[in-house]
Order: sequence, then structure tokens, then C-alpha cells
Amino acid sequence: MLSVSNPAQLQQLRTGDRLKYHGVEWQITDYSTYDDPYGYETTEWLLRSKGGSEYYLLREFDPQNPESIVNWYLAEELSNPTIFQPNSQENLVPYIWQDMQEQKEPYPELQLFGKVYYFESQTQGNYEGDEDQSLRTTWDYWDLEHQRNLALEAWSNGQLHVYSTKVVKPQEFSDIQKEGISSEINRRLSSFPIWEFFGALALISLGTLMMIFG
Repeated sequence: MLSVSNPAQLQQLRTGDRLKYHGVEWQITDYSTYDDPYGYETTEWLLRSKGGSEYYLLREFDPQNPESIVNWYLAEELSNPTIFQPNSQENLVPYIWQDMQEQKEPYPELQLFGKVYYFESQTQGNYEGDEDQSLRTTWDYWDLEHQRNLALEAWSNGQLHVYSTKVVKPQEFSDIQKEGISSEINRRLSSFPIWEFFGALALISLGTLMMIFG
């Protein structure tokens, strides 16, 4: 029987942990957080399957949206995408990073894989990963049904990342294994000098015997 996850369990995931999504096992290979000055926050976990597929599990906290203040998403990074404005054949990807850095007005509509997405919001804040911290600007676009998201991320190092995202529910995930914690415990135990422990125990026993028998 599957052990269905709840939001609190998902929030405790860290690098090395495992979980299942629709029967497929995924390992957490990276953990990071993002926030801006207005209280907007995202927590991100990079999921990797045994076959090498990768997705991001995202938890969004948006105080500006009281009707749905916490949301969960599953995102896939797109490699070499082509993005257009409707009724145009010009690929905008080569220009988007510069447009975002110059704080130009976001495109009101974008088209990806034949689907039209509409601009909804822009955020800028600090992204903190396992090893570093950097500045990130994001343009978020949604389809009419508000079920699929197109996210454009411009990083201070000159990189542009494009993600296709869908809404998910915590109950869709199951069988969380806290491998991160257990692996750390095993590592510490394996590095403990066990011979020193037995040596110290022998000395204590010898001292006790000498005290008893003089």
C-alpha cells in the first residue's frame, strides 16, 4: 500500500531523499529557496529518475494571492526552445534575457509549442542553493485555464532558463524515504574509529577490576 504524502512531509525533503510520483521513483539531487522583498517565496527540489529524467518540484508561497496562498507545481526545463509572439515567426529567445535585464515591459502574450500563454507576474529576488546565492528575475505566463505555466528566468550570470510547468497536488506523491538523513548517519557511523571505542572500554573494565580487587 502506498504511503501518500502531505505538504509538511514534502517541505522536509532534502538532497538525497527519495519519493514516488505516479509510481516512478525520484531522488532529490538539489534543494534551493528563492524569496523577494515582498514576501514571495519558492522552495525548489530537483528530482531525477533512474533513467536520467529531471523535473523540479516547486512550492510557491504568494502573500499577494490570498485565495491560493500556497501552490505546488512540477516543472521541466526546456532545452533550446523557440518562443514566439502570436502571429509572428521571430524566435524571441535570443532577446529575452537582455529585455529582462533592462527591465523592459514583458511581452503580453507568448506562444510555445502552439499554445498561447498570457503574462501574469514578474518577480526579482535572491535564489539560494546548496552552494551559492544569486539574483534571479522571473516572468510568469499562464494559459487560459491556469493549469500550465511558462516561466522565463534571467540570471545575473547571463543565463536564461525556460520552464514548462503544471499544477500538482501533494497527494500525488508517495513513499518518501529520508535517505539524506540515513545516509548521513551511516557515513558518520562508518567513519567512527570503532577500535578506539573497544580499547577505551577495555581500559575502563581493567580499571574497575583493579579497584575491586586492589
